[in-house]
Amino acid sequence: MDDELAKLGMNATEIDGEAIEAAAKKIEEEQGEGEDDGSQMQSFRDLLGPDCVIKRVDKDKNVLSVVQPEEMQHEMMTKASAQKRLGACADHVTGMNRKDKLDWALDLKDRANEYYGDNKFEEAAKLYNDCLVALDFDGTEEENTMVARRLQLPVCTNLAACMIEMGQNSRTVEICNIALSVDPRSPKATYRRGLAYYRLGNHRLARPDFEVALTEINNTIDLQVDSKDADESEIKSLRDLKKRVILYLSNIRIYNAQEKESAKKVFKKDKESKEGEQPELYKDRPDVKEKEEAPAFDDSDEAINAKLAQLEAEWACCPCRRRAKLKHI
Repeated sequence: MDDELAKLGMNATEIDGEAIEAAAKKIEEEQGEGEDDGSQMQSFRDLLGPDCVIKRVDKDKNVLSVVQPEEMQHEMMTKASAQKRLGACADHVTGMNRKDKLDWALDLKDRANEYYGDNKFEEAAKLYNDCLVALDFDGTEEENTMVARRLQLPVCTNLAACMIEMGQNSRTVEICNIALSVDPRSPKATYRRGLAYYRLGNHRLARPDFEVALTEINNTIDLQVDSKDADESEIKSLRDLKKRVILYLSNIRIYNAQEKESAKKVFKKDKESKEGEQPELYKDRPDVKEKEEAPAFDDSDEAINAKLAQLEAEWACCPCRRRAKLKHI
């Protein structure tokens, strides 16, 4: 990693977590003072030095990525602002009974849904987070189940949708895990967690989530169709979601097949190498081109809709063959 930084002309002056938190605290204090006197607050780069390098690490101290000071400053300031906001919400609901808390949270959820419908994902996410402050699990088992089903599950699945739109895939996984603790087979939560894993490049974890989502979507559609109070808009939404899941599963299978074929070619060359020569697998040969990465799958809404339209046209041309193929997806 340090060699990579050197190539970029960056001095690998490492900054630990305590230094970052101290810098964030100082900036927060200056921000509060600046509101009164209009002074210019310092940046992370000013406080930590122009050559500082901030590294994201996992629990085993393995370096995951390098973060620019400005990016880390924005992230920590956003978290600090969120904590203040949640603190204010907690003060607001203090003293409310269970019913009033639930009504307050459900009203916020409806407002958040409106923001989401208008593609204002950041504003929606703030309100969904506010809703979770009102979770009250100090009642009976029946009351706690009702709160989890009516508030925690839908709010977490909707918040996960916002995180997906905002590109926060790791956070999406965390939120979906909460939703799935309420309903382990929630089609929306499993789909969104699978999508987050997919966009993180983890097809191994994405595939089982997509498969569970597909099964539960089919089950839910069947129940809706057989119900006297069938919600046609919900059925349509689930059918569209089903097609998306099928596309992701199909792409994962294509990618896995390509990876398997590439591995076969490598080991075939190794096996065919002459006796006494260094195996091709470990041979340093500059004339050999590096393996090209599999083309990225465009999973934007526009690309998905175009692909769905293409598949629908193909299904119309040869329905029997397409139905047979879909049974194995």
